Amino acid sequence: MKRLIPLLALLLLLGGCTSSCSSGEAVATSTPGGATPPETQESAVPSPSAVPTSSPTVEPTPDPVESADPSPSVEPTATPASYDGPNDEEVLTAYRAAVEAFWWFQVETLPLDRADSRELNGQVYYRVDYPGIDSTANLRGYLKSLFSDDLVEMLLPYDGTQYIDIDGVLYGLDGGRGTDITRGAETVQVLRDGDPDRCTVRVTVEVVDPEQDNAVVNTLTFDFPYEKVGEKWIFTDFSLVR
Repeated sequence: MKRLIPLLALLLLLGGCTSSCSSGEAVATSTPGGATPPETQESAVPSPSAVPTSSPTVEPTPDPVESADPSPSVEPTATPASYDGPNDEEVLTAYRAAVEAFWWFQVETLPLDRADSRELNGQVYYRVDYPGIDSTANLRGYLKSLFSDDLVEMLLPYDGTQYIDIDGVLYGLDGGRGTDITRGAETVQVLRDGDPDRCTVRVTVEVVDPEQDNAVVNTLTFDFPYEKVGEKWIFTDFSLVR
């Protein structure tokens, strides 16, 4: 009996195999969990994907930002009218010439040739020895180039006796008052107030005490207007400061 059982099992196995193999049907092999695997397809070798060229990133242009502290706009300045008057150095040159001219009347006489003298009305005159000034007409014309008519008349009156013509030549009296020993150094500057036909020469002079080794004890200020009168620039007020 024990031998029959294995024999029967073998026969049954052979019978099942014969029927399956004769039909040509494939036996599905079960997979764990009963899931049927998908058919295996030959996969094409994928071509390497093209590396995308990165497009340049365009940053958006920011809106203009108003500066918190904008620079002030500069308005064009109007071109000033051309100025054809004397510059400061020319004004100062005229001042020095004016001082010298006043000096000839109030401090010392024009240079004189003492070898050429004439006596007139009890007074001795000497010929003036100064280039360009050899008659009262020349002297008056020179003064008019520096001063107003009133100042010229004060210095050289037509009936004056300090300078006279003798035989058409200019002669002068020898003499003078000298300088004020209480006046020290002076400072001169040109002041302008915007008037193109006028400026002022301001002179500040020290007042010293000769008994204290000329120590400065005060200062004095003088303003002399220098103006365009007609076609000339002249001093309309003037005096010596020492």
